[in-house]
Amino acid sequence: MDATEKPSQNSAPPLPPNSDSHRRDFLLHLEAYLARRDGVDKLLKISRYAAKIALASSLPPKTLASRLKSFESSVGLSRKAFRLGKFIQDVNALRASAGRPTSAVDLILSAAAYGGEGVYYFLEQLVWLSKSGLLSSSLARKCEKISAWAELIGYAGSISLKVKEVGKIRSIIEGRKKIAGSTHGDDVEIRKLWDKLLLKQLSLVQDLSDGLMVLGDVWDGKGLLTDPLLMASAGMLSALISTHKNWISC
Repeated sequence: MDATEKPSQNSAPPLPPNSDSHRRDFLLHLEAYLARRDGVDKLLKISRYAAKIALASSLPPKTLASRLKSFESSVGLSRKAFRLGKFIQDVNALRASAGRPTSAVDLILSAAAYGGEGVYYFLEQLVWLSKSGLLSSSLARKCEKISAWAELIGYAGSISLKVKEVGKIRSIIEGRKKIAGSTHGDDVEIRKLWDKLLLKQLSLVQDLSDGLMVLGDVWDGKGLLTDPLLMASAGMLSALISTHKNWISC
């Protein structure tokens, strides 16, 4: 529910932000998660790649396989609809990075990360409109090829930035350990930094998994690392990591 919406009269009163019930109630947490666009999108992503893994394993019988293929295609199109207007967040992120004092290298990497992803999300809107029948079907193939290259550039920039951030967080942790005189991470600030480092590393693994799938798209499924089961497994790993990140952030 958006912040501007008013709760219905039959809704239960909201719990205090710091109460134990608010932190532990699964259904309230699930409601907040599903209220997010990314929350629903990641559940669809898990469903899609679960179907892809089943199809790649060749285990389902032919009748079920045809249904799974139809389901996977339908979910893929639904996810494109969920990305409507999502490129705006990359435009804003690019503006924010340009306004911060940073090195020329970081500025170039940010431009690649946010610019590439922004172009990808923008073209995905055209692909959705094409596959849904509003625009010419020939437009989809052209846009998909360009968007795959743009996405690949975006992941190259994002991975490079995150590798630098992981190294920076590690150096900060080592510095705080020396100041605190602790080598076991007992300091509260050090524990927070370890949590931040773990999330950043998971995000890096997610980008590597997604980048592997994009390489498959760029190579049209022809190459050493384009095995369907490998691609589907990479997609599932990415979906689970992003679901975890979205879950703990809401």
